[in-house]
Amino acid sequence: MLYVFNNIKRKEVFDSVINKDNDLVLAISNLINFGIEEGLSGNLWKKYILYTFIFNDNSYTRAIERNKCDIGYSSFVESDFKYFYDLYNMDTKSLGEANDFKIESTRANKYLKLLIENMINEIKDNDYNSFKNTLLKFYKEKGLAYMALFKAFRVDNGNLKPIKNVLDVTFDDLIGYDMQKNMLCENTEAFISGKPFNNVLLYGDSGTGKSTSIKALINKYFDKGLRIIEVYKHQMEEISKIIHTLRTRPYYYIIYMDDLSFEENEVEYKYLKSIIEGGIEPKPDNVVVYATSNRRHLIKETFRDNGTIDDDLNRSETQAEKLSLAYRFGLQIYYSNLSPMEFKKMVKALAIVNNINIDDEVLYKEASSWQLRYGSLSGRCATQFVSYLINKVVK
Repeated sequence: MLYVFNNIKRKEVFDSVINKDNDLVLAISNLINFGIEEGLSGNLWKKYILYTFIFNDNSYTRAIERNKCDIGYSSFVESDFKYFYDLYNMDTKSLGEANDFKIESTRANKYLKLLIENMINEIKDNDYNSFKNTLLKFYKEKGLAYMALFKAFRVDNGNLKPIKNVLDVTFDDLIGYDMQKNMLCENTEAFISGKPFNNVLLYGDSGTGKSTSIKALINKYFDKGLRIIEVYKHQMEEISKIIHTLRTRPYYYIIYMDDLSFEENEVEYKYLKSIIEGGIEPKPDNVVVYATSNRRHLIKETFRDNGTIDDDLNRSETQAEKLSLAYRFGLQIYYSNLSPMEFKKMVKALAIVNNINIDDEVLYKEASSWQLRYGSLSGRCATQFVSYLINKVVK
């Protein structure tokens, strides 16, 4: 009987192997399906036991994660550890192929594979204390698994759901905008180092690399504990609840809102204002807000705001209300469209990266023609043009 560690993920695998004498084929099938879906090889039973610990969300594991230290043991916790230790060392020869499974999977979470392999290497044969201490070390250093394994999350009915496939983009992929990238990285490094930092608004022309910069951040600083939570404006009311749960987690979280803007009749921005600055419960030090927008002031402004038509009695207060949200972002970084010369340099750089050998004069002429027909002088337009060239060369 399990007293504390009873939140077993993929319990059908656990139950079928425990009862393998009743249906050995089902036990083997469940283990192999587990290995295929998670991209794991080798002794699948040992890896499954560690997998259940990694994802075992209970009061004991949360307390260790929160305090980052041992919190003592009860006879119930000790009983659970010993039970799993015996299962971990169970004779698995009867499990056939699942005892030494081999698979090549591109869908696997490489961090999960590496984490389990490292844990197996740390556990000494026939050493109960080694088994237990390895698991406790994971809870103290990594916390509960979803935050340890995934870079980004989205909000789903008040809960965080991992985004399993995050675009593998780096700052090297974003050509130009060196000043903007440096400002963003400096603020983020201050944030994850416990130094003073600002909420950040990345604003400017469409297709200039604002969203790409955010994605590059998570790939650059993931190993230092940075995580991103993507939030849409219709979820503003849920942010406070989410932030409250993050306060005690051992990571640093960017609340990320892409392409943020509000129409006059939308009031969700009031929730965001309170969350960023002004609520009774202060935002924890391990949470920061980053947003991208084509509008610097975020809320749609009209001629009426300037008093030219349908003037109201408190025009200055109306303007201040609309500007107050943007002012809560202490760091505002502007991404402008490229100059014609910068656009040509970006096209050339992207062509080199993609091994496209075309005479410069022809390249620039076609790029200019593409830009006039399909877009603006932006990084997005340059990338789309080079993608077109790649397909053209392949054909």
